[in-house]
Amino acid sequence: MNKKIPLWLTLLLLWCSFIMTLLFGWTVWRIRSGGPLVKGRASTIIIFLASFPSLINEAFHDIGANPLINRDHYPLINGFKMAGRYVDSNYLLLPAYDKKEGQSIIKLMRIYDQKTIYQWKPNVDELKKLPNVENQFGIDFGRKGIFFIHPLLSSDGSVVFHQGNLLVKIDKNSNIIWAVDESFHHSLEYDADGNIWSPSVISPTKTSPAFLNEIQNDAITKISPGGKVLFQKSIAVLLVENGYKGLILGAGLYEKDLIHLNDIQPALTSGRYWQKGDLLMSIRNKSTVCIYRPSTNKIVWLKTGPWLNQHDVDFIDSTRIGIFGNDLVRTEQGYHLLDEHNEEYVYDLKTDKTTTPYTAFLKKAKVSTYFEGRSDILSNGDLFVEESNNNRLLRGTKTNILWQYVDRIDQHSSAVITWSRFITKEELKKLAFLQNKRIARR
Repeated sequence: MNKKIPLWLTLLLLWCSFIMTLLFGWTVWRIRSGGPLVKGRASTIIIFLASFPSLINEAFHDIGANPLINRDHYPLINGFKMAGRYVDSNYLLLPAYDKKEGQSIIKLMRIYDQKTIYQWKPNVDELKKLPNVENQFGIDFGRKGIFFIHPLLSSDGSVVFHQGNLLVKIDKNSNIIWAVDESFHHSLEYDADGNIWSPSVISPTKTSPAFLNEIQNDAITKISPGGKVLFQKSIAVLLVENGYKGLILGAGLYEKDLIHLNDIQPALTSGRYWQKGDLLMSIRNKSTVCIYRPSTNKIVWLKTGPWLNQHDVDFIDSTRIGIFGNDLVRTEQGYHLLDEHNEEYVYDLKTDKTTTPYTAFLKKAKVSTYFEGRSDILSNGDLFVEESNNNRLLRGTKTNILWQYVDRIDQHSSAVITWSRFITKEELKKLAFLQNKRIARR
């Protein structure tokens, strides 16, 4: 005998389905934004499922279909948005998904007219033949799953970048020169001798402290221009050897990601407080910045806070360093910005004082990337910022926004920017591979 389903039951089922869809979508967003709610294999399965239902794709602007396109936070910005008649005569090295090319590319862009003066398009099919090429999401998105992190440009037009666990170098024609198969991550920088420094993850050795067997063993790694690993050192080991065992084991929970090294800046010149070849390093999960001297295995300076969970450090001049503080608190329930914006700290080793001269600019621009984030204090005192999670670049004075940039895909979404660089017009003149090209400079 057929029985009619009560209307109240139908409505209840629809309501439950609606709530479950919202919860599923929210979970996908949390995974994409790096939240601690779901990790490991479970997060891979959830993202895999999210790539199929068209409703979820539409609701979250193709979050699963193309991981290099993200929901847009700034719908009124399409390309550069300048303040009044302001003209910037510098350049950007920009790694991002290109809709026309159907993959990530690296482009050298002139700011004042938004013209791409040079472009690298690595062969994704050739890259995928290399060992351990992967994307962050644990799913094969094809060409859309391969992207290039923090490209490092040389005078001859060659570029080094991260891809998955690999460090890859291509020539000016985008042909692969070499690839180093290590667990590299985060920043890439040249030292004064042309060697490359990158954070990496290494296996514990027989002589390492026992606690390293349970954590992600972050290390500093130096690579030659020819792709040879020249030096590696565990951050946890060098901290213990320099008397900072209490910092890594006695401050906070014993977690797998105990260190989270995310930036290494080699000193290119010597000064009163550091020597050429010293390394300025950012240890995010301890809110700690230090200067390490590889030649003597000594930490010559170390400071914890007032910055919190920072993501970028730079030498400014002979006595000062800059720190881009995400200024968030990590909890089991999620991550929380303290003041609803990120902060740029300036620490002077001469006076032992910390200042925050760009608070008004960062607050006005609502710069609020929870993870990642890059900054450079420019020679005239302006601040360049990459708001990585929100796909926006900015330049500002201490109080005002000079320009903003969003690499727009459509009216709802923008391209994910995987760690850009600000290139000055003086630096551009040193790029020998461009000398035969007619590039107007203003």
